[in-house]
Amino acid sequence: MKAVVKEEKGVGFKIKEVDYPKLGPEEVIIQVKCVGICGTDIPIYEGVREVPLPLIPGHEFSGVIVEKGKDVKEFEIGDRVSARLVISCDKCSFCKSGYESLCEDIVEIGIDINGAFAEYVAVPYKVVHHLPEKLSFEDGASIDPIASAYRFIRKVSVTTADAVVIIGPGPIGLYALQIAVAEGAKKAIIVGAKGDESRLEVAKDLGASKTVNICQEDALEKIKEYTNGTMADVVVEATGNPAAVDFALNSAKKGGRVVLGGIFHKLSEIEPGKIVRKELKVFGSFCYSSTDFSECIELLLNKKVETARIITHILPLEKIEEGIKLVKRKEAIKVILKPGGS
Repeated sequence: MKAVVKEEKGVGFKIKEVDYPKLGPEEVIIQVKCVGICGTDIPIYEGVREVPLPLIPGHEFSGVIVEKGKDVKEFEIGDRVSARLVISCDKCSFCKSGYESLCEDIVEIGIDINGAFAEYVAVPYKVVHHLPEKLSFEDGASIDPIASAYRFIRKVSVTTADAVVIIGPGPIGLYALQIAVAEGAKKAIIVGAKGDESRLEVAKDLGASKTVNICQEDALEKIKEYTNGTMADVVVEATGNPAAVDFALNSAKKGGRVVLGGIFHKLSEIEPGKIVRKELKVFGSFCYSSTDFSECIELLLNKKVETARIITHILPLEKIEEGIKLVKRKEAIKVILKPGGS
């Protein structure tokens, strides 16, 4: 089959023919119909994030089951499905408490083991979810980032009394915006930077009360203005940019809640005194649970979240490098790849 492979350290992927995946007794083989380029895939491409080599990346995907192991009962060949990123051990205290993403023996599809930048992928059936007929394969490949954003908002318990600031109008930030609006946030303000102008326009269409461009205006003063001088009840950091952490702390009101959900690859400098003196509640949020994933399928079905404005480009698998360049130049929001032209 055709796949995208990270073969060696440094920059780059290779498109090549590889062996069709082997099927385990508790696995299904999925013909990949759609797979998204995630922000996590870019540092793998650039060689910044170390992964086992060789590796087929890709974890935001949907498709059709073409084979099932002998111990798989819940799924049938021909089922339309999507799948979660994390394969948990189900034995440690975190797994037993419903925190699979904190598993002591965590394995991540497309990061620790071969993923979905390929025509076919084998995954344990326990991470697979049925994809309702009303949802497209593009929707199915979007559940992973939606679920990550959903967990942000759940962590900070957004209410109708809250002014919410979301830092970063990328895919997850725009999904977090939609979910905050669906939760009834009093105000939803999204902050972008240079090159985010078109994304901020999309944010307005998706329900943002106000948008702020930190390269064109005094962002903290604007947030103060838009919150009637109080600053934000809730701040969501969705960029993974180290500089955004201190900005997030500055954006929150006294007693406010701040959630950090970006994946950071560099150290961040912050002034911890802000957390102390403002008595901020700071949360980390990594990935999502099985329950989060299921609830996000319902969000899509109930049209609380839409993917159409987020998915800006659909390309064949062979054009993955073009897709990465589009994302890095901020000419795309989300790029979906279609292996085999499926």
